Amino acid sequence: MTFSSFPFLFGFLPLVLCGFALAARCGEAWAKAWLIAASLLFYGLGAPAFLPLLVLSVGGNFALLHAMHQSARPGRWAMLGVALNLAVLGWFKYLDPMPALGLSFFTFSQIGCLLYHAGGDTDPPKARDYALFAAFFPALLAGPILNPGELLPQFARRGGWRLTADNLTVGSGFFLVGLLKKTVLADPLSGVVGQGFADPAALTAFPAWQAAMAYSLQLYFDFSGYTDMAIGLAWMFGLRFPDNFDRPYRAASVIEYWQRWHMSLTRFLMSNVHAPLTMAVLRWRKRHHRPIGQAAQASWAGFSTMIAGPILVTMVLISLWHGASLPFLLFGLLHTTFLLVNHLWRIKRGPALPTLASVALTYLCVLVGSVLFRATSVEAAASMLAGMAGLHGVGAIHPDIRLATDVAWLLALYAIVWLAPTTRQWMLGDRRLWLAWRPSPQWAMVLGCATTLGVLAAGGTGEFLYFRF
Repeated sequence: MTFSSFPFLFGFLPLVLCGFALAARCGEAWAKAWLIAASLLFYGLGAPAFLPLLVLSVGGNFALLHAMHQSARPGRWAMLGVALNLAVLGWFKYLDPMPALGLSFFTFSQIGCLLYHAGGDTDPPKARDYALFAAFFPALLAGPILNPGELLPQFARRGGWRLTADNLTVGSGFFLVGLLKKTVLADPLSGVVGQGFADPAALTAFPAWQAAMAYSLQLYFDFSGYTDMAIGLAWMFGLRFPDNFDRPYRAASVIEYWQRWHMSLTRFLMSNVHAPLTMAVLRWRKRHHRPIGQAAQASWAGFSTMIAGPILVTMVLISLWHGASLPFLLFGLLHTTFLLVNHLWRIKRGPALPTLASVALTYLCVLVGSVLFRATSVEAAASMLAGMAGLHGVGAIHPDIRLATDVAWLLALYAIVWLAPTTRQWMLGDRRLWLAWRPSPQWAMVLGCATTLGVLAAGGTGEFLYFRF
C-alpha cells in the first residue's frame, strides 16, 4: 500500500486520523498506542510475511538499549547490536529471494539509536516511545532515516497529542506537493525510462540522453515526493521530520550534491562511518608524529589516508546499502572518484569555475552515475553511456508534435528542479518568496484544485522507486 494509492488515500489515512483524534481524548498513551497499531497495520498490509521481523527487530533493539544502560560497558552492547542488525539486514536484503520491504530504513534508524545511546549519558526511551520511533509508518518504508536525537524528544514531550487545524493544514500541504511530484511529474516518465533502459544498445544519441535524463528526473521527483509526503503525514500528528532533499541538482560540486541528496543517509554515514574513520586516521598520524594539516593532505600519503580512505569506505557502504550488485558497486566507486577529484581540486586551489558551469558539470557527473544506478547490468550501463556518447550513431531527428512535447516536458521539469523553491520554503511562507503559501481562501481553492489533480493521477500500482532499497 503506497501513499499514492486509493486504499491509503481514502481508507487507511482517514481511518488513522479519525482514530488518533478519538484516542487522543483518552490521553497521550492511547494516542501513541493507536499510532503504533496503525504503523504495524500499515506494514502488515504491505508485507505481511515480514511483520514478525519488524516486531522482533523493534523488540530486540529495545532490549539491547536497556541492556546497554544497565551495563558498565555500554559500548560493547552497542557494537553487538550493530553487528546483529547488520547480520539481519545482510540476510534478508541480500540472501533472501524476497527482500523485506523497508528493512534498510528502519534498521539504520535503530542502529543510529543504539550508537546515540552508546555513551550511556542519555536516558533510555520508554517502550512506547521507542516502538513509535522505530516503526512510525510515514518513514517506515523509504525514510527519511530518523535521528533519535531529533525525534525521541518529540515523542517524550508533554501535551500536543491531538489533531489541530494548523498541523492538518500544513501537513496536508506537504503531502499534496509530494503526491503531485509522484503522480504528475515522476510516474509519467516511467514509460520513456523503461523503454530506453530495456534495450540501450538500440539507442542513438538523442533517445539515450532522453532516457538517462528522464530517469534522473523520475528518481528525483519520486524520492523527494515520498519525503514530502512522509514529512506531511508526520506533521499532521504534530511531529517534525528532517528534510531529506535540498535541491540537489542545483549543487555546484559533487561534495555539495551529497550534502543535498538523501540527506538523512549522508548524515547517518558521515556521523557513524566517515567521521570516526577520519578521526582514527588523524589520531594514528599524531601518535606517529605525522603531519595532519592542509599541506600534509596535499601529499600522496596524507591524501590517501586522511581523505581517500574514509570516502572510499563510506561510498562502498552506500553502494551496498542500495544493493549487492556490480552496477551499484561501480556507482559508488564512480562517485568516490568524483569526490576525490573534487577534494583534490580544493586542496590544490584549482581555478574557480563560473557557477553555471559548476552546476552543469556536477549534474553531468550525477547523470552518468544515475545510468549505473538504473541499469540492470554493467553491459547495459556501458551500452547506454556509449549511446549518449554517440557511438551508436547520432540518428536522424524528425521534428514532430511528439518530439516537441517530449522536449518541452523535460525542459519544464528541469525548470522546476532548478528554479522552484523547496516544499518547506513554500509551505512555511518564506518571506523571500513572492508566491509563498498562506492560509487564505485563494490558496484553499488552489490546493483544492491541486488535490483533484493529484487524486485523478493517483491510484496506480507504481511503487516508489526507493522501496526496492
